[in-house]
Amino acid sequence: MLGSISRFASGRRTKWFVLVTWVVVGLGLAQFQPKLQEATTNENEAFLPASAESTVVNDLVSDRFPDGREVDALIVYNRDGGLTDADRQRITEDALAIAGLERPDPLAPCSSELTDLLSVIDPFRGPVCGARELATQGGAAAGDQDQPGEATPSVSEDGATAAMLVRTNSEDSEEIQDNVTALRDLVPPSDAPEGELRAYVTGVAGIVNDSVEVFQSVDLTLLAVTVSLILVLLLLIYRSPVIALVPLFVVAIAYGIAAAAVYGLIQAGAIEVSGQTTALLIILMFGAGTDYCLLIVARYREELRQREDVHDAMARATERTAPAILSAGGTVVAAMLVLMLADMRSTASMGPVLALGTAIMIAAGLTLLPALLSCLGRRAFWPAVPRVGTEAQQARGIWRRIGHFVHDRPVLTLLVSVAVLAAGALGNLQERGILDFGEGFRNDPESVQGQRIVERELSAGQTAPTTVIAAAPVAERVAAVVAEHEGVDAAAVTGRSEDGELVRIDATLAHDPFSEEASDTIPALRASITEAAGGELALVGGLTAENFDTEETLDADARLVVPLVLAVIFLILCALLRALVAPLHLIATVVLSFAFAIGASTLIFTEIFNQPDSDPSLATFAFIFLVALGVDYNIFLISRIREEAHRRETKDAVIVGLERTGGVITSAGLILAGTFCALMTLPLEVLFQIGFTIALGLIVDTFLVRTILVPSIAFLLGERNWWPSRISHAGPVAPAEATAD
Repeated sequence: MLGSISRFASGRRTKWFVLVTWVVVGLGLAQFQPKLQEATTNENEAFLPASAESTVVNDLVSDRFPDGREVDALIVYNRDGGLTDADRQRITEDALAIAGLERPDPLAPCSSELTDLLSVIDPFRGPVCGARELATQGGAAAGDQDQPGEATPSVSEDGATAAMLVRTNSEDSEEIQDNVTALRDLVPPSDAPEGELRAYVTGVAGIVNDSVEVFQSVDLTLLAVTVSLILVLLLLIYRSPVIALVPLFVVAIAYGIAAAAVYGLIQAGAIEVSGQTTALLIILMFGAGTDYCLLIVARYREELRQREDVHDAMARATERTAPAILSAGGTVVAAMLVLMLADMRSTASMGPVLALGTAIMIAAGLTLLPALLSCLGRRAFWPAVPRVGTEAQQARGIWRRIGHFVHDRPVLTLLVSVAVLAAGALGNLQERGILDFGEGFRNDPESVQGQRIVERELSAGQTAPTTVIAAAPVAERVAAVVAEHEGVDAAAVTGRSEDGELVRIDATLAHDPFSEEASDTIPALRASITEAAGGELALVGGLTAENFDTEETLDADARLVVPLVLAVIFLILCALLRALVAPLHLIATVVLSFAFAIGASTLIFTEIFNQPDSDPSLATFAFIFLVALGVDYNIFLISRIREEAHRRETKDAVIVGLERTGGVITSAGLILAGTFCALMTLPLEVLFQIGFTIALGLIVDTFLVRTILVPSIAFLLGERNWWPSRISHAGPVAPAEATAD
């Protein structure tokens, strides 16, 4: 079947049909790619499992409380040296403008143009509007600090900072962005000259706005950086402008189709996708896709030196590389599909998206690429056009010498390689903290700057209060426990459900609500209120609880996904190689490489980048990509070794396999590592860390594991690599030095 597909894709007439079909479909669907990022969702709450306690709280607040869930903006005013009387007047005028009123009317509804505005609370004069709604829900009717609903200070002790609360219940990201934009246009700029009044729009609304804005610009930036980087690397590797553009053209067509397919799934309501997933889709398709193209291009160039007819050479090259590409791509697809078993819905939805992208890339690599290269012929390699009877001996000689060096010292090279990898893995003994919201950005958006002022001058937790829901009969007792709990600055009853059965309590934590210290408060708080409720309903939600539930869910997912991924990849390798021994040591090497990458990157981030914290998803994502993609290179090498083993002893086949694939695997590794390095150009710390860690692991995989460690193990095992199957050597056995194909 693979032979038929190869001959069809590179046929004299059929190549044009294949090429035109891909191009027409790709260009027709290209219009949907820009819409993909706009359709993403980036809030943790959207991806937590329905069983998570914070999700249950969100559902209760949305379904059973009068105004649903609030998405509040906190406007932080600050002047070095203290707010003046003019500043106080400006703050009051801003509050009136936001409320849409000419004078304060606390009991009147707000009439602002802001979407779903509930109330505006002036830090000096209390509610400007919407106090009736606050009182109806069980909160304050006046808003001064003596009222039970005003739980936290709104003016700093030194008088330099004041915080205005703007309460809305709009949950739509676009509406939140519109509200935040309107607020930032109205209040003084956060970058006003030193000594003047500044205002920072933060709180949940400001945080959502700044997060969405960053993700909206990610894909375009990443595409530009990735394409530019791959183009430069391909030009350096092949020194041919045409052959450098060919893989990029193929991958771009495949990516456009994949992006449109994912957008269609989102619009159909089949999945929700995060901005992180779309960024990784770009990296995976352009990185791994270019690698698959390189494998065919390298074999095609090799065949052109043996065959005059370009169509025969292309068909032969595709047919011989297709099993390795299908197996390598299959491991990636299988590993990604395993992610669908994760409870974290962002991880679960990432699985089919990346699997779909990889599958489309494989199809393009095995059909579109051969068709395009067949159309271009030998001139695609200009100026270094491969001719029949010529041979690239210089590059081959380097890999032959490396092969012989490892062959002569297999035990030494094995021990040194393992020692280097194990030394790097020791970094895993160092514990890392969890990135908080402010650390998540490599630059400081306005919401982060405002949060830092709140933490320094007011009460750190008031930008995102923690929500406690309790049954009405035990609400008073639960509220008292919450208020007295360690790590809580203040607590107040802020609402009652429409049926009167539930009471809402908002708790202001003593720490930044996005910090690890605040997250650590959640399990003890939950235990305390559960005990106080005596069997009645008592739950903790809010953004801090969502962060805690996210960490717990990711940990549980890792314990499920990691062994399953290893098992699936092992079975694929067994089927490809029809052996048990080789798959075992191939998987062991990529796991060791992963351990090195995580450990070494931990030391580098801590000691060099001065960033000891990491995202809880880093290890899982690094494992999935490093193991799946690392096994790709193992497959490229070992499948060629097995092919050569039919003509010579395994030890000689290892040298020939390394000689024949060393250049393309090194090129592929550098390109894939380079594409992950593109993530380091983005303003998000989690993507920077993922990019750096995976790039480091791929470089070590390429230059140490694939070049030294795997060959040394293969040399030591010899024919036992293929156990329990046996490989018969057809015809006279050719020594490694005699190969010149």
